[in-house]
Amino acid sequence: MIKKNKIKYIFPLILLLLSFSVTAQIRISSPYSRYGLGEMNVTQSTYSAGMGGIGLGLRHPTFINVNNPASYTAFDSNSFVFDLGLVSKSTQLKSNISTQDYTNYTTLNHLFFGFPITRWCGVSLGIMPFSKTGYKVNFSDTLTNVGKVLEEFTGSGGVNKVFLGVAFKPFSGFSIGLNLNYFFGTIFKDRSVYLPDDAYSYSIRVKNDISVSGINIDYGMQYQLNLKKNYTLIVGTKFNLPMNVGAKRTLVAERFTKSGEIESIKDTLMYFDSERGKIKMPFGIGGGFTFSKKNIWMLGADLEWQNWKNFRNFGATDSINNSLSVSLGGEYIPSYLSPTGYWKKMSYRLGFRYSQNYLELRNTKINDFSATIGLGFPIRKIKTILNVAFEAGTKGSVSQNLLQENYFRVILGISFRDFWFYRPKLE
Repeated sequence: MIKKNKIKYIFPLILLLLSFSVTAQIRISSPYSRYGLGEMNVTQSTYSAGMGGIGLGLRHPTFINVNNPASYTAFDSNSFVFDLGLVSKSTQLKSNISTQDYTNYTTLNHLFFGFPITRWCGVSLGIMPFSKTGYKVNFSDTLTNVGKVLEEFTGSGGVNKVFLGVAFKPFSGFSIGLNLNYFFGTIFKDRSVYLPDDAYSYSIRVKNDISVSGINIDYGMQYQLNLKKNYTLIVGTKFNLPMNVGAKRTLVAERFTKSGEIESIKDTLMYFDSERGKIKMPFGIGGGFTFSKKNIWMLGADLEWQNWKNFRNFGATDSINNSLSVSLGGEYIPSYLSPTGYWKKMSYRLGFRYSQNYLELRNTKINDFSATIGLGFPIRKIKTILNVAFEAGTKGSVSQNLLQENYFRVILGISFRDFWFYRPKLE
């Protein structure tokens, strides 16, 4: 039987999921988001983020682990889990000649909820950003018989992901699952050319807007081995097959003049509206494990690889190559059942993440390294855990006249669990 007062949660959650599509448009500042689909979002909850983003071998009845859909069978047989996260990121850009001040944005990081269908089947759904685009880059040069030439590249927007996942446990210890992902959103890219030394010339701008709308599937497996003295080993894997996602492109080339902030369009040189095409998403695979002692400590590691070299955007390639990431992390709880001492019941987390980004510019891989610290504050009376994760990292380098991004992220999440089903007792 379903508690009637729990039904009221369903519709607000659905409305919240739908409204997220509006709030998920993020204004970031990263020149590296100019390539591919932009800056890729790391798929993780706040719980996982505090441990370097590990997730392939992670199972927990209170937290939703979207990085491996096989984990959904870990939900308690009569509980409902809701997980909401906010992220605030500060980024500093550095070159070999100058350093930019920090810029910041704050937005929703994820919105998940999950529940069991039976003891051997669990379901989860939610929404999160998949990629983010935001940059403004200027180049200048001087050409013979022309004079000074200025080029400006700007971009904004991003792609979001809504998912519906289901997992099954065909026999004890083994689970399989999948996430059905729907991608949607628009990436706006402009390129403008100015001739400031020629007062009678027109500037030219090309607008290239790509709207994404399509489906992709992730598959996952986990095996849990319960050892003596409350030790547990969980191994997991995840993969997704290459798949084409539908897209529409609007391409406009126009001549204009600019005086201060005022622009005047002269004429349109080229116009393609809603040209249909495909974005080829890559094959990816990963494996990981966690080793733990019940309610005391846990250690884990993940390794993931994606074949971005075969990525195509309307048949065109980009300055991207295959990506590889390694995550290490763990958690420690001093005394989970301690009758006194709140700090003993808290969760303390630590992690590290290294990735070879899918970008390859000037024959240089754009590497990303970060360290994370996480804390879990239990609020037992309302079956809620407040999670905080801090991440500091560096992406890229100043070699080969490239840019280095120094960043700091704070993720605040709340995981709420309550009884969704109950069995009435007869007295």
